[in-house]
Amino acid sequence: MGLPRSTAPGKPAGRAVAALAVVIACAGLVAYGWPEPPPTNPTPTATAAPARPVPPVSPDPADPAAELDRQFTQSIQPLLATHCAECHGGQKAKADIRLDSINSLRDALRLADDLALAKEMVAIGEMPPFDKPQPTDDEKQRLMDWIDAALKLAPADEPIDPGWFTIHRLNRAEYRNTLRDLLGIDPTKVDIAAKLPRDDTGYGFDNIADVLTMSPLAVEQYLSAAEQAIELALGPEVHPNSQMQLAIVPPLEESDHGSQLPQGGFHMYAAGSVGGAFESPLSAEYIIRLSAWEDHGGDEHANLSLRIDKKERKSFAISGTRAKPQEIEYRTRLKPGMHLISAFFINDFYQAKVADRNLAVEWISITGPIEGTIKRPAVWRETFEVSHAQDESKTDDQRAAAIIEPFAARAYRRPLLTDELAGLIDLFRAQRAERATFERAVRTVLTAVLVSPNFLYRSLDNPDAGDPAAIYHLNTFELASRLSYFLWSSSPDEALLELAQDGSLSDDAVLGKQVQRMLRDDRAQSFIDNFAGQWLQLRSLDALAMDRGKFPEYDDDLRAAMISEAKLLFADVVRGDQSLLTFLDSNYTFLNEKLARFYGIEGVEGEKFRRVELPEASPRGGVLTMGAVLTVTSNTTRTSPVKRGLYVLDQILGTPPPPPPPETPPLEQAAAQNPEATLREQLAAHVGNPSCAVCHVRLDPLGLAFENFDAIGRWRDEYQGRPIDAAGTLPGGQTFTGPGDLKKILLDQGDQFIQTLSGKVLMYAIGRGIEPFDHPAVRRIAAHTRGNHDRFSAMIQAIVTSPTFKTCRGREPNTQDQRQGALASPKAQP
Repeated sequence: MGLPRSTAPGKPAGRAVAALAVVIACAGLVAYGWPEPPPTNPTPTATAAPARPVPPVSPDPADPAAELDRQFTQSIQPLLATHCAECHGGQKAKADIRLDSINSLRDALRLADDLALAKEMVAIGEMPPFDKPQPTDDEKQRLMDWIDAALKLAPADEPIDPGWFTIHRLNRAEYRNTLRDLLGIDPTKVDIAAKLPRDDTGYGFDNIADVLTMSPLAVEQYLSAAEQAIELALGPEVHPNSQMQLAIVPPLEESDHGSQLPQGGFHMYAAGSVGGAFESPLSAEYIIRLSAWEDHGGDEHANLSLRIDKKERKSFAISGTRAKPQEIEYRTRLKPGMHLISAFFINDFYQAKVADRNLAVEWISITGPIEGTIKRPAVWRETFEVSHAQDESKTDDQRAAAIIEPFAARAYRRPLLTDELAGLIDLFRAQRAERATFERAVRTVLTAVLVSPNFLYRSLDNPDAGDPAAIYHLNTFELASRLSYFLWSSSPDEALLELAQDGSLSDDAVLGKQVQRMLRDDRAQSFIDNFAGQWLQLRSLDALAMDRGKFPEYDDDLRAAMISEAKLLFADVVRGDQSLLTFLDSNYTFLNEKLARFYGIEGVEGEKFRRVELPEASPRGGVLTMGAVLTVTSNTTRTSPVKRGLYVLDQILGTPPPPPPPETPPLEQAAAQNPEATLREQLAAHVGNPSCAVCHVRLDPLGLAFENFDAIGRWRDEYQGRPIDAAGTLPGGQTFTGPGDLKKILLDQGDQFIQTLSGKVLMYAIGRGIEPFDHPAVRRIAAHTRGNHDRFSAMIQAIVTSPTFKTCRGREPNTQDQRQGALASPKAQP
């Protein structure tokens, strides 16, 4: 039997000119370093030389690497040659795992994933195949102990291959946050990114560069989003002191007695109103003028009540006549938006054959906004009132450059190149040649900036992007962007850019202080939302339609509370700089009254979440026994031990099984054959096929440990009238009963959990999948974290100061970086 291999997981004219600017900008970006798309043909696997003896190394207790090398040469390599090389050697190695190519500890570390899986297969007796010579129990234990020790080792001199950098489009979260910080657009009020195409995911995250593609339709959507963003941030373009005549619409209220005047307007014979609608573009003062006259009757003149949005502002006695109408004027401040300007006739008088008082309104006009009273958005003031922008002694080009250059530099997250600024000024000139106003021409250029690849993508100015032997050190601006999009999912702030400008950000001590500052900033909530939301699969809850008939308690409020609990615990570990092992088990959590009642925990009242110390006998604590995780790893009608087991293997231990064979029948078929069987019994019947058992012997015990929790995470002692059996045995012989015992076992495997989490956080930080050559970097990050009490800050510090984060190399010309299934999360039959 072969060893299964784990898979790695505006305006029409303005729009036309802006679109042209995108093409020009793309061409410029390619010219200075946009890497060519990778070819699709994989590099053929080279034939490895057969294993050969290595001179023994003298034991050195002070050098564990040398000791492991000695053990490998003397006892482990002969075992591999005897029991493994026949199936896992040469170009036709089963499952594409080459164990014959391991000649040293370093070779073993490069194949860490394969070795971890090999250890499990040996532990459960699936390797070597039953029809092949078997190692003794002592030899099996020796091999497993050596693999354990090797995988925990992170030699200080181990070379780090930083891997490649793929040009990285901003995903929707990054785009949304970048517009917030660049233009002050609050995404909770207006989410411009909502209409953009949804991001694909790879390796479980939506910030993986290889899957963040751009279609022609998406270009059009980004252009529309840019136009909306500029209009929203700057407000509409206005022309101060302009006059607009309102179209008088009669009658607005009460009266249907009147007639149109020949020259326009309306003649009211009875109490009523006329008026028109006006949209104020900005908060400013406006002058409202009316022309009116009366048919006099009685002891007083016709009374006109000027009202704005049906509220009276001032009343006027109208003494004008048809021959000489009276003009009245009223100045007021209006907020942005639509307003109803109306003239009410409020003192109608009629005495038959004696007097008939009437009111006529010939026209209503509005002048404004009045110069000097306009309240512009803050971004408009910062943009158009900058130094030199209002200096009439400067040329149009100079005034425009004073606005465009700093804006584009912030958008591009680096200083502009000379050619880039010249191209943007050319676009400004082209707009002016089309008789656009100064402001409109500038707005078109700013829109073009927001659809430029320099804004939409993060790239590197690497002159050797195609040379895998050339190591490129990110310049300080590139480093600032990588750091800010890692921790904030947004662009660098002024503090980071200043450190990038003077070059000090390249110093690890300075970089470390910035990490501490950034994690204290409110913008670090984006890391919590985006990383935790995907690592814990919280985002999937919104799309999981649980059967409300079977689970009526599961409503929108309960789902929201479950998500809040998970995020609050994650945030507490991050902001409190606590041990990352808290994720495996904790004596506290965050609850409101609804979730506390659902968990059976007393003493929590109200909708507000607060930290709650868990009762000693509580099965809760850590992420695995949270309602959110238990629900997202269930089916809509029942629990799924397979999904829950997969979650532990993939997210916690980093050893997911391969996807199930396509012909694997659903579990319901086993249930149909024996409806009275427990879920444990159904699983046993379901995996009678040996090819299924290889994976399920690892999955099922882990998932069944949580069977006391139903599909929405509620505790239960029995199911369908039969007691829950949550006992299990892991590969290697460890036994447990229930989630409490399993969490203790996982805590004992803290090294493996910290290494798994280190790999996932590193992957999120650099925006690409973890490759075999990344294992030395991951081990070093994990070792640093373990040596600093497993604190979150220690992991982040180790990541941002690692060569993988600060450097990169070119991509091999024939690298097939999007292998079949490599970007998808592993799946298992539920």
